[in-house]
Amino acid sequence: MAKLAELKLKRVQQLNTADSAFVIRKHKEVLNWMMRTFGLDTYGLTWVQFGKGVGLGALAMWLLLR
Repeated sequence: MAKLAELKLKRVQQLNTADSAFVIRKHKEVLNWMMRTFGLDTYGLTWVQFGKGVGLGALAMWLLLR
């Protein structure tokens, strides 16, 4: 029987949220969503978060020094 389609999904590592406090669990769920949506691993996610921090820090400094 012929296959109509074959999906090759990349397996993405997830962060464990089982034994975490509410705020930390929600933060990990957001990070897991980003990893699944953009197909990132933990290394790529770290660079995205670093870039976000630099961007928001630069924006805050620009607003404070205006």
